[in-house]
Amino acid sequence: MTHHKLCFHWLVKQRSQGFTLAEVLASILVISLFTIAAMQAIVVAAFFQADARKFAEASHWIQDDLENIKIVAYDLCQTKFAQRKLAASAQSTDTTLTLALIEPGESDYDQAMPPEYRTGGACPVTSPTDGFRVGDRVLIGSDSGTRQITAITGNTITITPSVGGYRGVGTRVYARCRIQPNETNGIDGGFGAYLQTLIPPLNSNNNNRPIVNDTFTLTRTPTTRAEAPFQTLELAYSVRNSNNRVVAQLSTEVVPNAFFRCP
Repeated sequence: MTHHKLCFHWLVKQRSQGFTLAEVLASILVISLFTIAAMQAIVVAAFFQADARKFAEASHWIQDDLENIKIVAYDLCQTKFAQRKLAASAQSTDTTLTLALIEPGESDYDQAMPPEYRTGGACPVTSPTDGFRVGDRVLIGSDSGTRQITAITGNTITITPSVGGYRGVGTRVYARCRIQPNETNGIDGGFGAYLQTLIPPLNSNNNNRPIVNDTFTLTRTPTTRAEAPFQTLELAYSVRNSNNRVVAQLSTEVVPNAFFRCP
């Protein structure tokens, strides 16, 4: 009994004297370790949150630009690129052709074009050469190869090489829609190359944007697929920060809506 009373009095005495220096230092050390770990977790969480925001805004930037290109691709009017016909016969050595519009009711044109895409509809054609450009490749009748347009004057086009054979009045002249599978330069006359020339360029005025206290740069690399019928435009996007680190990227393809209206 006496022994238990002594132990009790010793404990009471120890408690009344408070914590020792070693105990206090150990407590401070433990608290410090927990505080440091918590702060590190907060810093890491903030870092990942900032990265997530950068990725989200960069991705939206890419998507906005892509949607603008899709609008251009959708608005391409098919009737400007489908068919014309010779208004006058051409000899084998001729390099200048006079074109005429194909009127509604002429079989292949009428069958291929829905009403809203015919002359005078949603995509009106103002002249037989409307929609043609220097550098385009056209197919004359049932030729096995195309001819390239070198000049356009009024209703006439100048081509190279020459026709290569007699072509009568009414012979069809196809642009863009009828590039042949064996064409080596058909890429020049396809819808993909045409769309590429119409999309707004990226330059120092519109390819930089501040995102989360940093300056980011958008890069868009268009490539026309060199496969018949040459209608696909490939787009490779990347957004980089000021340290040239890629934050977001995307590879996709765009096909102009007009291609699907081809006869």
